[in-house]
This record gives sequence, C-alpha cells and structure tokens, in this order.
Amino acid sequence: MWVAPAQTAPLASTPPLVSIPPSSSAAPPILDFTLSSFNVLGSSHTFGTGKGKKSGMAPGVVRARWAAELIGRHGAEVVGFQELQSNQLAILRRHTNMEFFPGSSMRRADSENSIGWRRDRWVAVETRTVTVPYFNGNGRQMPYVRLRNRATGLEAWFANFHNPADTRRFPGQQRFRSRAVNVEVALANRLIRETHTPVFITGDMNERDDYFCRLTGGAPMVAARGGSNSGVCRPESPRGVDWIFGSKGVTFTDYLEDRSETVERTSDHPMLVARVRLLGDPLDVSGAGAMGSD
Repeated sequence: MWVAPAQTAPLASTPPLVSIPPSSSAAPPILDFTLSSFNVLGSSHTFGTGKGKKSGMAPGVVRARWAAELIGRHGAEVVGFQELQSNQLAILRRHTNMEFFPGSSMRRADSENSIGWRRDRWVAVETRTVTVPYFNGNGRQMPYVRLRNRATGLEAWFANFHNPADTRRFPGQQRFRSRAVNVEVALANRLIRETHTPVFITGDMNERDDYFCRLTGGAPMVAARGGSNSGVCRPESPRGVDWIFGSKGVTFTDYLEDRSETVERTSDHPMLVARVRLLGDPLDVSGAGAMGSD
C-alpha cells in the first residue's frame, strides 16, 4: 500500500559528530534497501494470565521466530524494534543475519528498543544512545546508529524510539510524550546539521497526527506513508501509532503496513515496511541535490 515546548533531555554530553567527506567516484552510487519498524510485543505481555496480558497469543520466543520469518519475507535490511526483550533478541540473533544495537550491551529495559541490520549489507560506523523520557518521565536510553552500506559506501543515520502510552498503570503520559518528541526533533536536527547525512527515524510513538505534525514541523523530515507539512500540517489520517520517517532528500519508493495473519499472531502492532532509494552523495540532504526529492 502506498499512501500519498517542554524541557528536553540534554544532547550536549555526547561526543561531537564529524562529517566524513565522500570518496570520489566515476558515477554516483545508487542504493535501494528496505527499512522496517516493528513493535514485536514483548514476551512479558503474553507470559501468564495477569493484568495486561494478551490472551490467545503465543509465548514471546515463538512469536520472535515468526518475526524472523517476516523480516526475511520482506527482505528488511534495517529494522527498528520496540519491546524486543532478551529472550526474543536471542531468537532473532539465531534466525536472522543481523547485528543489533544496543542488543544485550545495556540494561534490559534499554535493550528493548534495538536497531538491527544485516551484517552482510551494512557495517556500523557509530553507535550511540540518547535519553528519552518514558513512563512518568523516567529516562530511557534509545539508540541511533550510523551505518555504511558495504556495496556503495553510502551512509545514513537510523534512530529508533518508543514513546510512553497512556495505560492503566501509567495514565496521563501526554506531557512526557511531548518531552520525548522534543528530544527526537532536536536529535534529527542535530544529526542533519552537523553531519549532513540522511537520517531515518522508526518507532512506536503512541501518537498519530500529533506526532507527524510536531516532527515534520520541527525538523526537515518526511513520512514514508505520505502526508505533508508546509505551514499547514496534512498527516493524511494515519491509522496507527507506528512510524517511519526520513530526512528531506531521501526517496521512499514503496510503503506497506503489513497487517497479515502472520503479523497479527506475532504482535498487536503492524509491521511497517518502506522501500528506500539513496542516490549519489550521501552528504547532500538538502533535497535539492543528487539524492532525489521527497
């Protein structure tokens, strides 16, 4: 399917970002790849019969095997995962050709929002985290990585977020979601300004129109599913709270919200799949250069 302020967490504590000049070549490289965002529904949500458990769904490790099958089916090369708990991460490591960050390198809660990439297609240049307000404003480390495509040498940033929902246990989370969006807008602007490299954002934002309008209004980002924001925000009635964005200058050539039977037995979220094209100099993200237009 293709369809057309509050306080922020500090960013200054991270090391300075450095632009890497592109190597010269006879012809600009072209890169087509598939990017995905998937809240896989953490194992703790389907284990046992307590409050908040999803009835009728298989255990997390079984569903993780199905998630691996979906990744292969769609040919996803980079995936932003939410609620990827440790036993599910172990299954994906076993059944995909992916590396993960932060994976199991940080505390358990921070590892749930990991980015995975195919190791035969991409190599990590930088791996970092940013503090994002989660339930009741408690900070959670969420990842952003700079990956280099092995075949073309083109690079891009990938950031992955999970913003707090309103739940029975944690009601009234809007002000913390607003703070989270401020952090995410600031990070996107910083990466674009300081590195001049394409930026992609994936995640479960727990907001529909509001998130689209605030992110695209605050940073030069476009949604894979379409919509526009040129003074007047037109989010085009998003159905879900999951998102894929790219900085202006990247081209989304296809987009799918997979709500198939396999996805529905795997998670309570759709699997988002976007086809991306990067052309030429990866440092030109103005939208007017060789990378195409939104």
